[in-house]
Amino acid sequence: MLDVYAGMVEEDESDWAEASLATVWEVVAAESDSDACAEALEVMEAESSDEEGDVGSAFYAARILDLLGLALESALRPDFTKAEFVANTAETLLGSLDFTLSGEQSVIYRPGEQLPPPGPLVSRDVAADAEFFEVLRGAGLRVDAPVVPAAVVSEIRRASREAGEEYARAVRGVISDQG
Repeated sequence: MLDVYAGMVEEDESDWAEASLATVWEVVAAESDSDACAEALEVMEAESSDEEGDVGSAFYAARILDLLGLALESALRPDFTKAEFVANTAETLLGSLDFTLSGEQSVIYRPGEQLPPPGPLVSRDVAADAEFFEVLRGAGLRVDAPVVPAAVVSEIRRASREAGEEYARAVRGVISDQG
């Protein structure tokens, strides 16, 4: 979601968020201790504001920062429940963007009617999740593995980056229309 965030905020904010997420990846790959995550989380908490907008790109940017905050927190105190919450929140945000991209046409389905397939962003998210799980399975790991080798983290990070770039390309118009 960081690539989507970068399209919504000033470059210095985007750079800070990118550096914070890089710190999370380093901690997960055991390439760094968690002190940098603690510092980034403190900065985020100190600068958080109750004045964030409720609609448009400000809403999406705030929710993406929430996800980054949970990633930082999880690097300090790993918790599978937080990871699940992050995944569900990201899917909800992508679903909202899919709704906007589809022209915001609401459709009511009666019981028993087949629901439409998910939109392109949620579909890509589902594919990314499957790819992440396959990388873990290929390394003989489960989702709750206490230690993930740096090479596996690197592969998941690469796949995540690719998905993020696709999300950003898809939502550029939404961001500019709502900004």
